[in-house]
Amino acid sequence: MFSGFELTEEQKLLQEAVREFAKKEFTPERSREYEEKEEFPWELYRKMCQHGFLGLRIPEEYGGQGYGLIEELIVTYETAKADPALANAVHAGHFGTSFLIHFGTHEQKAKWLPKLAKGEITSAGMFTEPAGGSDIARVLDTKAVKVGDKVWRINGTKTFITNATTFSVACVLVQTDPNANPPYRGQTIFVVERKPGIDATLIKGKMGWRASPTGEVSFSDVEVTDDDILGGPQNLNKGFYQAIMFLDEARVGIGCLGIATAEAALERAVQYAKERKAFGRKIAGFQGLAHRIVEMATRIELGKSMIFRVAKVVEKAREDRSLLDEAIKLACMIKWYGARLAVEACDLAIDVLGGYGYIAEYDVERWFRFAKQLEIVEGTKEIQKNAIARYVLGREAAQYF
Repeated sequence: MFSGFELTEEQKLLQEAVREFAKKEFTPERSREYEEKEEFPWELYRKMCQHGFLGLRIPEEYGGQGYGLIEELIVTYETAKADPALANAVHAGHFGTSFLIHFGTHEQKAKWLPKLAKGEITSAGMFTEPAGGSDIARVLDTKAVKVGDKVWRINGTKTFITNATTFSVACVLVQTDPNANPPYRGQTIFVVERKPGIDATLIKGKMGWRASPTGEVSFSDVEVTDDDILGGPQNLNKGFYQAIMFLDEARVGIGCLGIATAEAALERAVQYAKERKAFGRKIAGFQGLAHRIVEMATRIELGKSMIFRVAKVVEKAREDRSLLDEAIKLACMIKWYGARLAVEACDLAIDVLGGYGYIAEYDVERWFRFAKQLEIVEGTKEIQKNAIARYVLGREAAQYF
């Protein structure tokens, strides 16, 4: 599955178990059904949690498996190979959970992680704002103002929020010091329970990702306390740095999802090319088409060889701060590469299938619509390239990007 990386026996068992589960449960029929209804797949989400495939990184004392990022990526890859769009919707049910795992206080973890491990609730991470998009280093429009000894009030709007209409708990990045210079030094993440004053509007009619509920969330005088600061009061104004470490992991996940999507699309194209005849022979025998498939297969293998290498660096960077720059660079690289690969592989698959590739019944049409969003979430492809440029080109580029 992952070139150049040897799985442990325990990881191989996990891989086989997930692969068998995905073949049975992540069916195209189920994915089409949820997409048509634009509904979150609660039944499958809970089943994944009950089997222990979601919440792998939640510590055992809070109901999880206590595994690491690599085991999580194994699950991501195998489910995405079965059906990328459905896999994304299910995995996104835990979006933002790693904030609690890595930074939460014992009280924050004890309150929310067991419910997430069981699939009773979904979580959310809220960064993007209508005016700012991928730029979270600016002065945020969503602000928390202290109104008492330990009490804050949050006002503002977040948009393009995953699980906007289903979340029970969210990690929300807000501006707590509007005068900070640079602005990101005055940002804090609060762990916010869904309550009065929080309103969510579902964004319908998306091109893809329809089974993953995306929406706009507004906060009107929502009260939180110092105890709701992610990791406790000592983490006041440290939200941006927590978000950056979260985004490193999230971007590796998107890259992994993209590469799995690309491989799924390529396999569908190869299967069809071996069966379809045109002008008296199977189209796999046309050199121009064969070369395109070969080039894509090579790029996918290169991507697979990167996944675990990047994941290991990102994990090590949590303990060894000297690796942080390398972790950011590699995470941005694999996110950009994997997302672009998914789009191009799905485009190739549609070309191979011809008219059939344009029909929903043949799946690659749906996968193509899904893949395009990978280039936008967790920072657009341009944001990824700007970040990479800072580390590759150094000070000369940093002043511009």
